[in-house]
Amino acid sequence: MLKKNILPWCSILLVLIPIAILRPRVMSYAGLQLLLNMAMPLTLATIAQMFAMAIGETDFSIGNLVGLVTCIAGVILSKNEFLGTVALLSLVLIYMFVGAMIYLKKLPSIIVTIGLSFVWTGIATTLQPAPGGNIPAFIVNMFEWKTPFVPFPIIFMSALALIVYLIVFRSNFGILIRGVGGNPKAILQAGHSCFKVYVFVFGLVGLFSILSGLALAGVTTSADANMARNYTLFSVAGVVIGGGSFSGGKVSSLGAVLGACTMTLVGTLLTFMKIRPDWQIGAQGFIILVVLLISRLLKNSGKINYV
Repeated sequence: MLKKNILPWCSILLVLIPIAILRPRVMSYAGLQLLLNMAMPLTLATIAQMFAMAIGETDFSIGNLVGLVTCIAGVILSKNEFLGTVALLSLVLIYMFVGAMIYLKKLPSIIVTIGLSFVWTGIATTLQPAPGGNIPAFIVNMFEWKTPFVPFPIIFMSALALIVYLIVFRSNFGILIRGVGGNPKAILQAGHSCFKVYVFVFGLVGLFSILSGLALAGVTTSADANMARNYTLFSVAGVVIGGGSFSGGKVSSLGAVLGACTMTLVGTLLTFMKIRPDWQIGAQGFIILVVLLISRLLKNSGKINYV
């Protein structure tokens, strides 16, 4: 039997090896730092999506929310830290309210979050009509940190995978999250509240989306409502590549991180291969489909199992 999580590792190696062959200097400290910088915000967005998919829901507004957060960071947070912090925390509360409504009213999360995506974009373009803004120095400095020996993005994503692993697989709350996604009736029969799980899970979705937006603002030093427009689909693909399931209950923190890295590196590989920009989206989609097909075949054959 193949080892657990082998598919996300194979996926990232299949992308990283050609990059190393085409651009050997990329494998240096500075090269990896530059190569993986953009993976940090996408990894956080993928973790946010992972929490939603863990309970069998999907958030189609993550990319728009990430763009809004960059605008809040560049317009409000840079001028008034207190007001900016209140605005960001308000987004978490809104997400918790959305989670409550989805559960109580049995609303389809895809439709609700698609509607939210227009709200986030409208607010973002009002705050920042064109790319620009003034990202606070402490955010920029945080993501420009040069750690010794190992590039900061690798340390950041490794720590993130460990923290999320402890939440999902080594805590009572994590058991409830996976239980609600896998067998909600059993959770109710055990005397637990699925409503509370939904509220707190959507709070985590909002929190990690906000962290993704702050990371993206810090890495790019810019605010732009449309900067993360691909994050929604990339985050879904990253979770699935990492072993997540749309039906809920099955997720992998390490797999989600590796899936996000794979999605980031695919774009870099296509650029190094001199694929025209207007062809890159199609090529990325084709690569995602191939990886997902292989994942489904391996799962159906019983040769792979995710944790």
